[in-house]
Amino acid sequence: MRLRTIMTIIFCISAIAPLAIFWLWPQSRVLDSEINDAKERHMIIAKNLEVSLDQYYLNVVKTFEYFVKDFASVSNSKPRAELLGHLYINSICMINKETRNVVRSIKSLDHTCPKSIKRTRLNWMNEQLADSFEKTVLTSVMQSADSGNVLYALYENKTSIFVGTISTQYLINMGKNVKFGNKGHAVILDKSGNALFHPREEWTSKRANLGNLNPVKKIHNGQKGVDVFYSPTLREDMITGFTQTKSAGWGIMIRQPVSGLLDKTSEVKHTALFVMTIGFFIALGLAYFASKVLTHPIEQMVISMRRIGNGELWAHEKMTEGRFSPKEFSDARDSIKTMAKKLQENIDTISRHAYLDGVTGLPNRECFRVLAQEEIEKLSISGNSGALLFLDLDGFKQVNDVYGHRAGDDLLLAFSQRLHEYCGIFMKRYARGVNNALTVLPARLGGDEFVVFLGNISGPETTSEFSEQLFSKVFGKFNLHNGVNLDISGSVGGAIFPTQAGDFDELLRLADIAMYEAKNSGKGRYCLHKDADDYFDNISVSDKFENS
Repeated sequence: MRLRTIMTIIFCISAIAPLAIFWLWPQSRVLDSEINDAKERHMIIAKNLEVSLDQYYLNVVKTFEYFVKDFASVSNSKPRAELLGHLYINSICMINKETRNVVRSIKSLDHTCPKSIKRTRLNWMNEQLADSFEKTVLTSVMQSADSGNVLYALYENKTSIFVGTISTQYLINMGKNVKFGNKGHAVILDKSGNALFHPREEWTSKRANLGNLNPVKKIHNGQKGVDVFYSPTLREDMITGFTQTKSAGWGIMIRQPVSGLLDKTSEVKHTALFVMTIGFFIALGLAYFASKVLTHPIEQMVISMRRIGNGELWAHEKMTEGRFSPKEFSDARDSIKTMAKKLQENIDTISRHAYLDGVTGLPNRECFRVLAQEEIEKLSISGNSGALLFLDLDGFKQVNDVYGHRAGDDLLLAFSQRLHEYCGIFMKRYARGVNNALTVLPARLGGDEFVVFLGNISGPETTSEFSEQLFSKVFGKFNLHNGVNLDISGSVGGAIFPTQAGDFDELLRLADIAMYEAKNSGKGRYCLHKDADDYFDNISVSDKFENS
């Protein structure tokens, strides 16, 4: 038996009594019920918005610190500009604390950094960064040079201050997305009570301070909940759910006029009176109509859930809310929408972090492919040469088998840290100007396999020198978890661009072959692919290194 048939039978039996009781129910109790439902709804919306803003703040801080900690090797490439633009980070400036000059910057779109900053501005930054050395500090909302509103992310190390300029557009967009019921809306405040978003645009643009409102005072005291207060601006009582994000301290208010609930209770009572007047003689027709109203949202939700399960994350947008849909179905529909949106946000977050290796923090295979291809395109234009080195740890499987995967992960992390540090030192040693400077890009392919791309090399002797010092600077003794001490060696193979290969895949393949040649020659060796001997005046780097 279908649900519609069951509901029709039940409705016909019980149509009159419940309607009569509902009509006799005091309006004040109906209003109380609506207020309680509204409080629950407002708090759910406030918590959902809190989760989204917390996730956005963490993404901004992690991305900002990622660029800051590796600022020397970061360039203004299109993927990086897109990543910053996706998070509404306009620019990141590196300021020398002694000279107050901006020595380097990263930007998205057409935003730029000034050449230097005033001493008063530097003093202000020092005040913001008090007791926050090498920690990110996010300021209150401020007016930018173009009269817009921005937040500043600040980070200080021994020599420099890094300033990230963050547009408030994401917060404005999130606030605009919250619309419900009769004049239901959101208000987002910074930690000082200034408006990051308010439905009145002039309040947003002027960063109006709402610290005198009771919910805002409670937010600043660390409280969360629902309150009814009188709004002097709107001149009516407002139901407000309020909370605060854990990370940034942003305040969130979900507000709706109480008058909107009065209108709803009046509508319900008039509908009940109309149905009772029509009477039992049309109860069957009303039963069919009611069953259709109640089952249609369920059918929509089942279809939407099935489509979401098949990967159509925005299938919930086709779900419509009927005028008479019960609140439970509205909440279920809202939960499905929230679930789908949160799933999409998680997918976006995973996509942003998919280019980093989870164990070592180095770029993974896909990220390395993108970065190396960028360098190959630059070398093709400049006519310079490059090399790809393939590194493999000797005996890594035995480390996992004997000491466990914890020790294996510790070894990979320690090895990657040494490799990263060594690459930075080697690159600085051969700095020859902006256009011809040596580029060194390390990454982890997977397992115990690492790769390094060298750009703008002067000859195979550069790869020989780099690889030779790997065995003394990177490979060697490691002190791991639980007192495990290991002496790790490795094998290194290399291939030259463009003489041996003209694209990334071929370079990687030849370097892999050369690495196995080195491993088969006794391990602990470096071998350049043999075809490189025909380039750079027939210099045999492999023989030269192995015979040294």
